[in-house]
Amino acid sequence: MANAQSLEDRIATRIQASSLGVAVADPVNGPDQGVFIDNPYNAINSNSETRFGRDPKSRIVQYAPGSDTLLTVIPRIKAMSLGYGDTPPSFAQRVKDYLDWGAERAVKQPFVGVCESFNAVAIAILTARNSPLDNGTVIEYIGVKQGGLGHAIAVIGRADRVEAVGDTVPVPGLWGADCIVVDQWYALQAGTAPVFHVAGPHADGDYLKFLTTGTTRTGLYGTFTKDGTRANINPRG
Repeated sequence: MANAQSLEDRIATRIQASSLGVAVADPVNGPDQGVFIDNPYNAINSNSETRFGRDPKSRIVQYAPGSDTLLTVIPRIKAMSLGYGDTPPSFAQRVKDYLDWGAERAVKQPFVGVCESFNAVAIAILTARNSPLDNGTVIEYIGVKQGGLGHAIAVIGRADRVEAVGDTVPVPGLWGADCIVVDQWYALQAGTAPVFHVAGPHADGDYLKFLTTGTTRTGLYGTFTKDGTRANINPRG
């Protein structure tokens, strides 16, 4: 029997069943909630009583490997800043290390992070063997710069994808009606599912406004392919 759920719903279910999902929803920001956002954003939800925020037990924030890790070639100065010294690992090894970081944290709670950390875990889930995506699907790490601020998202099925890592990409409204954005960092604060459309008849206007208001650059920071070789990431117990 065919799976009756849409791809969007299956992705949302997998994200919610990971460390990025809400283990205990009541009370919001209570000690057993399971996932916390270190940098809640007023523009998404200005009510500090209802939006997801910092862990009341002040657990350590989990910072993902930086996007520079995913450069095809790392200049020496960047390699040094990332702690690699004079002999950074190969590109393939750095990609593996990035996904391993996300996979390890996908099953650990509590999770306390910023958008970049959430994005690494989400991409690891999407590239796992039991991801709802078909083998061969490309997942892009796209970064949005808004002045001194930045945001990281996972993008699937972007239309007319030709850019190399490091390039600027077109604005979200041009990504196509079938494009899917995965953003649990935003979703927890907005009270929505973590899957969005940014173009076409099902575009989420509020989310599109969040991505584009004050944006100075939208760039490609990494590409990943679900190839069926990575281990399963199982739902939390």
